Amino acid sequence: MTGERIFLDTVFIQALLNVRDQYHLKAKTLLLRVQSAVEVWVTEAVLIEVGNALSAFNRTAAIRFIQQCYQTQNMCVVSVDTQLRCLWCGKLGKLGKCGVLS
Repeated sequence: MTGERIFLDTVFIQALLNVRDQYHLKAKTLLLRVQSAVEVWVTEAVLIEVGNALSAFNRTAAIRFIQQCYQTQNMCVVSVDTQLRCLWCGKLGKLGKCGVLS
């Protein structure tokens, strides 16, 4: 395992699961890095996007991937809630009190 902490986004996951995606080969080459990371983070919002995007032509792979995210030891699946959104807004420094433009 490497000491890396990685955040997975929708584009990477879709490319990994969709052999017709223009970034599929690049995603496959990055997969080993993801598998050897000490922590891999993904939000439930990303998993929902992946499920919706791939449900029409690769539903089985999407379901399997999502299930594995919850079962894989180095994966951290984060729920998106008001507290997380407010924390994110505060870190950006662009938004004031919970989404209100300052």
